[in-house]
Amino acid sequence: MKKGFLVVSRGSVDEDIRERYLKELELIIGERFEDVEIRAAYTDDKVRKELRDKTGEKVPSVKAAMLAMKEDGITELTVISTHVVSGYDYRKMSEDISSCGTLFQRVRVARPLVEIEQDFDLCARAVQSVYRDKVGDGCLILMARGADDPDTEETMEKLEKAIADRFDGRAYIATLNGSRGLTRVLMDMKRQGRTGKVVVVPFSFILGELKEHLCGGENTFEDRLSNQGYEPVIVENGLGLYDAFLRLYLKHLYEA
Repeated sequence: MKKGFLVVSRGSVDEDIRERYLKELELIIGERFEDVEIRAAYTDDKVRKELRDKTGEKVPSVKAAMLAMKEDGITELTVISTHVVSGYDYRKMSEDISSCGTLFQRVRVARPLVEIEQDFDLCARAVQSVYRDKVGDGCLILMARGADDPDTEETMEKLEKAIADRFDGRAYIATLNGSRGLTRVLMDMKRQGRTGKVVVVPFSFILGELKEHLCGGENTFEDRLSNQGYEPVIVENGLGLYDAFLRLYLKHLYEA
C-alpha cells in the first residue's frame, strides 16, 4: 500500500510566503511521516493561473492532484488543509475530495483548525500563548475572512467567547464577511469602555489577501481603529508561523 499526503491551501504567488508557510508545512509533515509522498494543491483558481503565468509552475487543483496521485500508484490518501474553520471553502474542498474518493482504497481528511467542541478551548489556549505578552492590558482583535454562512457565524461566536475568557473579555473576532464585522466589534468595545492599545492579528494560516484589509491604507483595520481613538498594533504574521497552531494542525492530521 503506497501512502500519500495532500496539503491543501488557497495558495499564494508570493515566493516568500510559499516558502515560510506552505512549503515549511510540507517539510514538517515529511519529518514526522516516513515513506509518505507529499503533494500540494491550491484551491484558488486565480492564484494557480497567476503563478503559472508568472513562473511557469503548475500547482494543481485538489481534483487534479488526486488524479495525478492515483496515476502515480498512491492507494491510501490523507488530506490536510490550512483552513481555519469548516466554512464554504472547506466544504467545497471536501466535495472535490469525495468526487474522487473511489480512486483510492482509503481517503482520510484532517479537520480544520476549529470544528469540534474540544478545538475551541485548544485554539483559545494557542491564541493566549502566542499573543498574551504582546496584548498585555490592551485588547485583541482576530481578523478573519468569515462568510455569510450560519455555521461559520456560529463557529466564530463560540470561538470568540473561548478566547475572550482567556483575555478577561478583551478579545474579539472581526470578520470581513458576514455580520461579525469590525463595526460590530467597535460598538462592543465602546460599550465596554475599552481604550488604548488594540493588537490586531490575521486569523488565517497565511497573511495573504488579508493584508490589504489589515494595515497600510485608508479604511483598513489599522486606519479605522486609529480614527476611533485606539492605538492599533498590527501583527503581520499568519498562524502558520507559530508552533502553537502548527501543533493543532498536526494533531488533527494524526487523528484523521
